[in-house]
Amino acid sequence: MSRHPGPSTLGELLRGYRFAAGLGQRALAERAGISVRTLRYLEQGQIRRPHADSIQRLVAALNLSEAARTRLREAGEAAVSSPRTAGLRVSVLGPLVLHLDGSPVEVPSVLQRSLLGLLAMQPGVVVGTDEIVDVLWGEQPPRTCRQLVQTYVRHLRDLIDRDRPGPDAGRVLRATKGGYLADLSAEESDVATFDELLGLARRAEAGGDRAATLEAYGRALRCWRGPVLADGGERIRVHPTAVAIGGRQVTAAVARADLALALGSAEEVVADLRELSAREPLHEELAGRLMLALASCGQQAAALDVFTRISSRLDADLGLQPSAALRAAHLRVLRADLPPKPPALPASPDLPAPVPVSPHAADRPVPAQLPGLTLGFTGRADQLRQLDSLLPDPATGDGPHQTGTVLAAITGTGGVGKTALAVHWAHRVRDRFPDGELFVDLRGHSAQAPVRPVEALARFLLALGVAAERIPGTPEAAADLYRTLSAGRRMLVVLDNAVDPEQVRPLLPGGLGCVVLVTSRDRLAGLTARDGARRIGVDVLAPEESRLLLRRMLGESRVDADPRAAADLAHACGHLPLALRISAANVDHTPWRTLRDQADELREGDRLTALSVTGDQTTAVRTAFSLSYQALDAPVRRMFRLLALLPGAETGLRAAAVVTGTTVEDAARLVERLTAAHLLREHRPGRYRFHDLVALYAAERLRLEETNASRRAASDALYDWLLATVDRCASLLYPGMKQRLPGDEDAVRSAAAPPEITDAAAAMRWLDAELPTLAAAVHQAAAEGRQAAWLLANALRGYAWIRKHTVDWTALGQAALAAARAAGEPVAEAAMHHLLGHAYVRQSHVDTAITHFEQLLALAEAAGWREGAAIAHTNLSMVSRLSGRLRRSAEHLERAMELDQQGGLSDGHPVVLGNLAHVLRDLGRLSESLDCLVRAERLPAALDNQHNQIRRQADLGRTRHLLGDTVQAARHLQVALAMARECGDLGGEAYALRLTASAARDAGDLVRALELARTAAALSDQDIDDYFRAAARLTLGSVLLALGRHGEASDAWREALKLARERGAHDLEARSLIGLASGRRPLDREQAATALGIARRTEYVLVQGEALTVLARGGLEHGEPAVAADYARQALAMHRRSGHRKGQAQALDLLGRAVDATCEEDPAPYRREALEIFDALGDRHAAALRRRLVTSDGGLDGGMDGKMDRPRCDTAGASADPTASGPGIPPAPVP
Repeated sequence: MSRHPGPSTLGELLRGYRFAAGLGQRALAERAGISVRTLRYLEQGQIRRPHADSIQRLVAALNLSEAARTRLREAGEAAVSSPRTAGLRVSVLGPLVLHLDGSPVEVPSVLQRSLLGLLAMQPGVVVGTDEIVDVLWGEQPPRTCRQLVQTYVRHLRDLIDRDRPGPDAGRVLRATKGGYLADLSAEESDVATFDELLGLARRAEAGGDRAATLEAYGRALRCWRGPVLADGGERIRVHPTAVAIGGRQVTAAVARADLALALGSAEEVVADLRELSAREPLHEELAGRLMLALASCGQQAAALDVFTRISSRLDADLGLQPSAALRAAHLRVLRADLPPKPPALPASPDLPAPVPVSPHAADRPVPAQLPGLTLGFTGRADQLRQLDSLLPDPATGDGPHQTGTVLAAITGTGGVGKTALAVHWAHRVRDRFPDGELFVDLRGHSAQAPVRPVEALARFLLALGVAAERIPGTPEAAADLYRTLSAGRRMLVVLDNAVDPEQVRPLLPGGLGCVVLVTSRDRLAGLTARDGARRIGVDVLAPEESRLLLRRMLGESRVDADPRAAADLAHACGHLPLALRISAANVDHTPWRTLRDQADELREGDRLTALSVTGDQTTAVRTAFSLSYQALDAPVRRMFRLLALLPGAETGLRAAAVVTGTTVEDAARLVERLTAAHLLREHRPGRYRFHDLVALYAAERLRLEETNASRRAASDALYDWLLATVDRCASLLYPGMKQRLPGDEDAVRSAAAPPEITDAAAAMRWLDAELPTLAAAVHQAAAEGRQAAWLLANALRGYAWIRKHTVDWTALGQAALAAARAAGEPVAEAAMHHLLGHAYVRQSHVDTAITHFEQLLALAEAAGWREGAAIAHTNLSMVSRLSGRLRRSAEHLERAMELDQQGGLSDGHPVVLGNLAHVLRDLGRLSESLDCLVRAERLPAALDNQHNQIRRQADLGRTRHLLGDTVQAARHLQVALAMARECGDLGGEAYALRLTASAARDAGDLVRALELARTAAALSDQDIDDYFRAAARLTLGSVLLALGRHGEASDAWREALKLARERGAHDLEARSLIGLASGRRPLDREQAATALGIARRTEYVLVQGEALTVLARGGLEHGEPAVAADYARQALAMHRRSGHRKGQAQALDLLGRAVDATCEEDPAPYRREALEIFDALGDRHAAALRRRLVTSDGGLDGGMDGKMDRPRCDTAGASADPTASGPGIPPAPVP
């Protein structure tokens, strides 16, 4: 029997034949016309169903003998026809779809889907971590964003590699230096398949095979199911790579349409062109091909309808007429001038032929109208690069000029240096324009009337040699003559200070070699849309550029002598070039005046007045802004003024509508005019801000032009709207924490909250977005002595508990407290002490917090405010617990319950009951703790808030777990986790994850426990409160210890100990010491004893039991079984009293081993009871204890016979867990 010798798989054959031919992978891939990655995967056997045409090209490229060709083809055919196994396919050309083994697999979270889509649409390309963070979170990523990216990649790997054991696991998603990549072959990626088929089409086209080209383009386009990542978020859908892939689809569709039209197969492309045209309604190439294809299929009316629709859209959306190419297609449809003649839709025209020089060209005048250079021009490197790109390449002549006059619009606010930039660049490149430069100040924003186009044309014509009497009298004739004279010239035209596009258009020259620069304070969007202008924005200088400008104006030594003063001066000038130049001139004019003097005057005095030059009224920042302001319509000017009332650095459209008393739609139109005039900047979508100096000017106009009554009415409307909206958010997020103060109801009733706030998630988004404005509003209202200060601060108290690190809540509370005290409002003053107490608790300043809560109690009792007194006792309970006075904490809570019952809450308040449950648990009264939680759960939802509901579900799970009801505990934790994730409560999610990690650890699912614990730690790091960060590290350490990773566990516990001590959290300090003691070999009894002392001093009964259990194990490890037995008995007694089931099992196990070593009594009853408890709990220690019983007793039923033959001092097995009962959390805030 004969057979082929040697390798038989496709990959082995390819590699062998390639080696024999002396070719590297790149050389063979290029010769065959396939990608190197595809060849590499073929040789490695990672492409299980290769494309037949890829195999055919490789056969041809290797120049094999006939036998070898046959053998390679057979191997390829076998691979193509083999069933697909463990197949992976990631599809992004449409909604994201992940297939494994031919079946779709759900990617669980939105962020993970975005990450997979981002990597998969760039197969084989390293995507930087910064880019990933930007796509996933935009401008406000969480502090732990990089760790979260690692977590998401790990989850995706687990999902993709679940059926890929061995070396193939982890291949697809790889971490590299600086980022991650998706290593996907053409078989595994629709993008790679699409690009490979495009390459095949291009090769067929180059070979002249039009039918094969058409077929390849068709196969490529069939890879698409919709827009790239159609179900993804906006940031990934507009990602440059997604846009580029979509561009390749359009290019392929156009090329395919051209071929189909040429080959008489127009009907094949109509459907694809219709779909793409619907997605790209302004794409003229697609529309032109669709028109010709429809007409070729006999649908002339439909083709003409396409032209009508796109013409209307171009005019309505962009103010444009159809291009010459589209009009040509339209004409062909009308004339039935259709294939076989191929369409000629737009190709780039060749370089224009040289313009013939007239015999008298040498006699023509060469204008040189540029003004002089600006002294000390600084920075603008990016803008200069953009301007340089307008010029033709010196080597090739390629450039934008090939299609007509090049037009650039330099735009920005007054005084930002637009003219200086234009003139500087014009001087730099004037040698590229042999026919001269024209310049005109159009006075668009000037004290004088704007220059009319006909006046500017007259100046230009005179400069070009036209006699005054020959200049036409009508604007149209003058423009015609100007275009005629400029048609054969290469000139630079600078149109400075334009007011609008209509002033500019008649001044555009007719020559292909001309470049026009327009400067304006207006955005000149019409020039961009209709005339193809490239807009170049100019903003204020960077700090280093400001310093350089001052050095050039004043001399290096003067500026370098006091760099801090120079920096302060630049900041006071808002880095606006005009302001910097004025300040420099004022300093230079007075030699004894220092930079510090100038900076202090600007900071402390009338800044706009100081930013002027004596004797030159036109050289002043106020004048620059005034010219822009006066050019606005009256309603726009009023909007500009009233925006100065808005607190904070930025605002949105709805707030702008409120202060002006308009609709949101009208406000949007007015704000658009302000942004077009560069008096307002949209620094991110929907959020607007003034430049610092413009804000001062707006406030000045507000003071001078609006009456006191109108200003008061506008600010009242704003405060009422903010309060009504925060109140709406509070009702959705924390209704039980809403606390009405005098004046609250009236303000809320007088305004309407935004209609889009319909659920908790929307409420959280609004508060997150508007918090800087809300905080500024509190400070502003406090400075004005308005009740809005304390009403807003009070309404934000629940949000402050959830998002504690976002603003300085202490400063906010102090401002509102001062306003309430000055107004003589004792209830409001008490409420502000409540807010401040919470703020100081978050900062670990417990003593200061106690002072504020005692003030709250005193004021509430004096004012007869029973609810406030109950709140004070509840919060004093919290700080008492944090100080380690648990019984005193319980007394405060009992008093709070009495006050609540006197106020009509006969069954108590859910927050008070929840906090009492915490205290009772720490005191070792687990059944009573559970009863409080169950009672709280039955109370009306109106008394509660979502944050507390999440925490209560987690606490129910935690307490039931301690009592041994692990099944019910797991259900509660699942509910808590789902609720937290639904409303975006990261703290609640971290707490639930931490408890779930402890449960998974106890059950022996250590891999899952580690993942949960790490995620909980990452989420906790986003919390300013060190308590939660320490607690998360305690849990992480316990899981690492269970995995035998002692060093890493100790690192986690050391960090937890540091955080706990800084926070003053005695329970966590003791538990951290217990963990560190447990991680040592032999066990560190000194640390365990210290932990026991802390727990006894602070009354933490559960922690005492844990410490005693660890000391019992320490006695065994140090060879002191009698000491161990004593500690174990104390621990067992404590755990029996508390009901802590796992604690009982641990103590029983250790007690059994201790008495076994002392030979004083039979250990079997202790061991059997421990095993029964571990079995009931489903705890991982059950199996180890069972094995030890079999080994030591000769069977589970063995007694004391032969006990002297058993090993002495058996120390292996279950040990006290530093988070067995789990680190606690501070009590919740109360209304």
